[in-house]
Amino acid sequence: MFSNIKHKIDRPFVETAHTEEGHFYKTESGKTYPSITTVLKVLDTKEWYPFWVAKVARDEEITEAQAEIRCKEIGGNSMEMGNIVHKLAEEYLSNETVNKPSSKIEEIDPMDLFVPLSEHLTEHVDNVHGLEVPIYSDDLQLAGTADCVGEYDGVLSIVDFKNSRKPKTKSQCKSKDYFIQLCAYGKMWEFCTGQKIEQGVILVISWDGKVKPFKVNLSEYEADLYKKLVLVEQKQALNSI
Repeated sequence: MFSNIKHKIDRPFVETAHTEEGHFYKTESGKTYPSITTVLKVLDTKEWYPFWVAKVARDEEITEAQAEIRCKEIGGNSMEMGNIVHKLAEEYLSNETVNKPSSKIEEIDPMDLFVPLSEHLTEHVDNVHGLEVPIYSDDLQLAGTADCVGEYDGVLSIVDFKNSRKPKTKSQCKSKDYFIQLCAYGKMWEFCTGQKIEQGVILVISWDGKVKPFKVNLSEYEADLYKKLVLVEQKQALNSI
């Protein structure tokens, strides 16, 4: 059993909107902010995508047209796996009955990812302050939904779950801006609750059933966060010309 600490969000949301352009959150004051993931995607030029398509075509011995369809299928399956594992983790940390999924994804049972994750959570996490909690910051003009706010190894942390087909290294997590996301969530949580969080944790759950934690000091990524936000503003300004 996990201790769940009810935490009052002083500045609640009125509504959220999820569109093809991204995720947006409307605050009680009437302001609408994009999610941190939506903002970071602005800088993704997708230069990597043609190389991925070509690799899938080679590996599976199919045409590039077929590979494009396959890549969309891979992306959709990965997203579905992530959503299922997130939901299972939320139920588990809330001390609710875990509803086992009825189907597999690419012959992989999501429970094969969740079981080792649940064991890791039992060992390292307690005193949960929030799960799937929407937060924002007027200072950053950003919003988002934090997977978990709780104590990890006794330290109050922003904990984010990432499912991955293959194990990831810390440098790979950094290149995907995972730690910048954690930093942004920490600042949003502080803005909404007044409670400062100094530690962030990425839990990578790979499809081979392994869980790899990456702990970081959020203050070390503040400069990177602000640099990214400036770059996004500059790109949007150029696109509007």
